[in-house]
Amino acid sequence: MSSIFSVGVFLFTMLVLNFNAFAGFKVGDVAPDFTITNSAGQPIKLSSLKGNVVLLDFWASWCMPCRMANTEIVPVYHNYASLGFDIFSVSLDSKAEPWKNAIRNDKMDWPHHGSDLKGWESPIAKLYGIESLPSSFLINEGGIIIAMDLDGYDLEKKLHEVFFKQIHFYPISASEKIYFTAKAKYEIVNESGQSILKGKAEEVDVTGLTLGTYTIKVEDKPLKFQKIGVNSPSPTFFPTRVDDQITLSRDALYEIYSHAGKRMLQGKGKVIDCNTLKTGSYHLSIEGKIYAFFKK
Repeated sequence: MSSIFSVGVFLFTMLVLNFNAFAGFKVGDVAPDFTITNSAGQPIKLSSLKGNVVLLDFWASWCMPCRMANTEIVPVYHNYASLGFDIFSVSLDSKAEPWKNAIRNDKMDWPHHGSDLKGWESPIAKLYGIESLPSSFLINEGGIIIAMDLDGYDLEKKLHEVFFKQIHFYPISASEKIYFTAKAKYEIVNESGQSILKGKAEEVDVTGLTLGTYTIKVEDKPLKFQKIGVNSPSPTFFPTRVDDQITLSRDALYEIYSHAGKRMLQGKGKVIDCNTLKTGSYHLSIEGKIYAFFKK
């Protein structure tokens, strides 16, 4: 009887271990959203960075491999932040002072740092199945995990692929047309899952779509966009060669995209501050209609 019991315990243990082994996330999964407290005591949410490529990084001040990894991640952040890359760091520290000191000493100067100061008992760590540090998830603009546990070299290599080799579309809020950074295979699907438009082109006319949210699959990569209308009269802008700001003819929703199709600025108003933009050509979307300008 005892041997049967032992076998039963062994099989149950193996079942639990196998379940845990497959309970974690994999490339292609949706990264679950969460809210955590930042170093200033304010709540921050992972989904607030949707639209950017995000490295979700789990670390701790007492973890020496994490501190060494920080020296590799910091320059990568500075190289790609202007293109739409961000980092959301979650610390498994249990005390606030060493956590904050490590952020400052390691020059981790991105704004999104969070910790519930519960160490390994952090519900966020459990949500993501974290069993060792450092652990990281690279998440695309649509919230999908595209890589895991990359070191600094492989992270930069992956970001170069994402920002310079993959096809992107713009604008995210469109009234007339959607443009691709290269000729692309696309499909537009409504909220009911019905395919509305498909083809292969460098741009697609969306004036016939009803207002609302759609999924556009670009080379089978699904992302969301909003079909919006334009208020009358249509806004205009000046200048086309910009020193420090763009002025619109009236208050309007606007977005600015890089030549590589990455959204750099968004907002609503009559004046757009362009001082954070580097010299080069950009696409300006005003209420979903695209124009070109050059930042001097």
